Amino acid sequence: MFGTFASIATAIFIEAMPFLVIASLFSALIEVFVSTERLLRWLPKSVPGGLIAGILGGFLIPTCECGVVPIVRRLILKGVPPFIAVAFMLAAPIVNPIVLVSTYIAFRGSATMVVARIAVAAVVALAVALYVRRLAEVVADDPATARYDHGHDHASQTVYEKVRAVFSHAAAEFMYMGRFLVIGCLAAAAFKTLLPEDGMSVFTDNAALSIAGMMLLAILLCVCSEADAFIAASFQTVTAGARLAFITLGPVVDLKLIGMFLATFRKRVVLALVLIPIPLVFVLSWLLEYSGWLSGVMQ
Repeated sequence: MFGTFASIATAIFIEAMPFLVIASLFSALIEVFVSTERLLRWLPKSVPGGLIAGILGGFLIPTCECGVVPIVRRLILKGVPPFIAVAFMLAAPIVNPIVLVSTYIAFRGSATMVVARIAVAAVVALAVALYVRRLAEVVADDPATARYDHGHDHASQTVYEKVRAVFSHAAAEFMYMGRFLVIGCLAAAAFKTLLPEDGMSVFTDNAALSIAGMMLLAILLCVCSEADAFIAASFQTVTAGARLAFITLGPVVDLKLIGMFLATFRKRVVLALVLIPIPLVFVLSWLLEYSGWLSGVMQ
C-alpha cells in the first residue's frame, strides 16, 4: 500500500512541478521588471474597459494567487481603481497562459475544462469587482498589510543585480508554493490509496455532495493554481463538476488567502471575497455538470 501511495504522490508532483517552476520565474520577472506606474498608464478609464482589463490582465501579467494579493495592494495604493485591482486579483491566477496550459495537459487535452475554468473564474471576478466598486474604502489601514508585501525598488539596480534578484525571488516563490503542492500531492495519493472504491461511490452518485467536498478540499489544501489541475485530475471517482469546482475555488478562496485578505483588506471586502465566490462556484459547477456540458471531460 505504501508503495502505491508513494508512486501516486510522486507521479502527480513530477507532472505539476515544471509548471510551478515556470510560474515562480514569471512571478519573479514581474516583481523585478514590471513598473506599476506603466500599468497605470495602460489601464482603460471606463468601467467596462477596466473590468475587462482586470479579468484578462493575467494574460499579460501571469501570476499565482500566492503573489497577487501584495501586487494588488500596491496597485490600489498607487491609484488603480479597487474594483479593477480586485477583478485582476481573482481572475489572474486562473486566466493566464501558464495555468490554462497546465489545465489542458492535466485533463488530457480537454478544451472543455479549460473554457469552463475561464468562464467560472470570470463570473466570480466580475461579481466581486462590481460589489467592491460600491465601497469607498477597500485597503485596511493596519500596518500588518505589509507583512505579505515583498516589493522592492529595482529600478536603480544594474542588469546583474536584477538577474540575481529574479533568481532570488523565483527561488523564494518556489519554496513557498512548493510546500502546498507537496501537501496536495500527499492528500490526493492518500484519498486514492486509503479510501475504498465503494466508499467513494457516494461522491460519484451525488453531484452536489461531490462538488461541496472538493470545494472544502480546495480551501484546506491551498494548492497553487499552476499545479492544482493535476491534483484535481487525479480524483477520477468524483464528478467533472466537482473537479471544476476544485480548480476554480482554490485560487480564489483558501486558508492562506483568507489570512492574506484579513491582513490586506477591510472586513466588508474580506467577507465579499469569501462569501460571494463560494456559492457562485458551487452553483456554476453544478449547472455545468447538470447540463451535460462537462460530459466530455475524462473520468
